[in-house]
Amino acid sequence: MPVTDAPLRVVVVDDDDDFRLMLRVQLNLVGGVEVVGTAADGYEALEVVGEVRPDAVAMDLLMPNLDGFTTIDRLQEEYADVGVVAYTAVAGRYARDRVKAQGVELILKSGDPTELVAALRRSVGGAEAARA
Repeated sequence: MPVTDAPLRVVVVDDDDDFRLMLRVQLNLVGGVEVVGTAADGYEALEVVGEVRPDAVAMDLLMPNLDGFTTIDRLQEEYADVGVVAYTAVAGRYARDRVKAQGVELILKSGDPTELVAALRRSVGGAEAARA
């Protein structure tokens, strides 16, 4: 993998407007990360990812219209080169098992974006390996 100084380009997907804004601000404050788009549901996420072609997506799981689980499936089908991390406040056994089966890392929401950023970076490596 070539070394680059380009920032990790991320799309944030969450149905909560305040949380989406907070996460966007937090991630943009992290060196080497740039939020290039946001979406409020899965349908919007698919549209935004198609337009901006990010490196990775931070995906909430429980959303109206098109939930995160289904959106992850669609992203993996349509944009296999984009890494995905499930980022949620509630993760019972079903959620953990389902994202594990999808090959996606699950991170619980917290006030510190460090773990999420690390997972987003790992997801990009995983997406690149899947393409090879």
